[in-house]
Amino acid sequence: MLASIIRIGRPAGCLAAAILLCLALPGCSGQEKLRIYIANDDHTDYLWSAGQDTYRQAFLEMIDYYLDLADSTESLPSCQQSRWNCDGSLWLWTYERNRSKQQFERLIGRIRDGHVNVPLNPLVQALGGAPAEAVLRGMYYAGTVERRYGLRFKLAAAIENQTLPYGLGSLFAGSGARYTWHGICNCATRVPDAGNREHEIYWWLGPDSSRVLAKWYSMPVSNQHLGGYAEAFDPEAVVEYVSTQSDTNGFRARYPYRVIGAFGKGWDELQTMTDEFVEVARSKSSPSRRVIVSNEVDFFEDFEKTYGRDLPEQAVSFGNEWDLLCASLAEVSARVKRSVEKLRSAEALAVLVSLQDPSFMEGRRLEREQAWMDLGLYWEHDWTADGPVPREVRRDWQRTLARQVE
Repeated sequence: MLASIIRIGRPAGCLAAAILLCLALPGCSGQEKLRIYIANDDHTDYLWSAGQDTYRQAFLEMIDYYLDLADSTESLPSCQQSRWNCDGSLWLWTYERNRSKQQFERLIGRIRDGHVNVPLNPLVQALGGAPAEAVLRGMYYAGTVERRYGLRFKLAAAIENQTLPYGLGSLFAGSGARYTWHGICNCATRVPDAGNREHEIYWWLGPDSSRVLAKWYSMPVSNQHLGGYAEAFDPEAVVEYVSTQSDTNGFRARYPYRVIGAFGKGWDELQTMTDEFVEVARSKSSPSRRVIVSNEVDFFEDFEKTYGRDLPEQAVSFGNEWDLLCASLAEVSARVKRSVEKLRSAEALAVLVSLQDPSFMEGRRLEREQAWMDLGLYWEHDWTADGPVPREVRRDWQRTLARQVE
């Protein structure tokens, strides 16, 4: 636990001294054979595990907890400081609307310094049945935060579904994402051998020749292990697993790289609040490996710099499966798609009027931003509606989103 960690003070403003201090500690040098990034998160099963009010409170409590944990570990070497990965921009949206401006600025500061990461997408989604425009608009809120605060969100992802549509990588890349990762459930599926990947990490090439660096490991054990959506469910165990020097487990044969990432802790839990990643990074680092508490982006940046030139490119469709469940509300889904198409003409007219009257759209700002978020949430991945939340609640929520978009 954190109480057992020796806290070493860092002289304020003395970056060189901090670097020397980090290099002097076991497991924090740059000479190790392996660099293992373990990333903490809470996988969001929105309106599956719980309803909106319960999740709102969970988001707020988790962000507050990890902001405090970042503060309490900031005197540790950088590789051992707490880092947290929100599961979507809805977390940021919720925090901005339910905390003070000062509290939100504190969160922005931790995003800026890498202790909190937020992806472009609003939540985990199944996007194979969504119009391209709706996918893009669902990331607009994150884009406004980027411009307001001079940030760049480099990650976008659509996790748990066994499949990925072909053009999604291009939409991610066109929105500014450089990286994506995929971990699957390997459940509620008819995809044969879904956990067996041709490439563990590769450049995902889109139909327009854009690309993002994609991590999608094979699943040798379960979805609470590599290749699942909670790869670091047991961070200590996964560090030992990927460190095995023999090829008996197969991972090192498929993945001949010394920069390794294991992402995801929360699995199906409503809340995840733990300091174990900090302790595992401290206790499991050694001269042969450095274990790093990760914000996910740091893994990709390290991997791209080290191996990016020699990776394969892959431009294929992995198909649709859960994506097709939006047809269970066929007419409601069609209404959302028609609304997106109508926006083209409406926005063109609004631009023309705004050229004469710049204040014309000011009264619509909140509705506009709500519609962006609604377009992202409509394709949230839990269309299976087989969790604790009753199906009629999920159905009514989808209809509410459609009405708000309209």
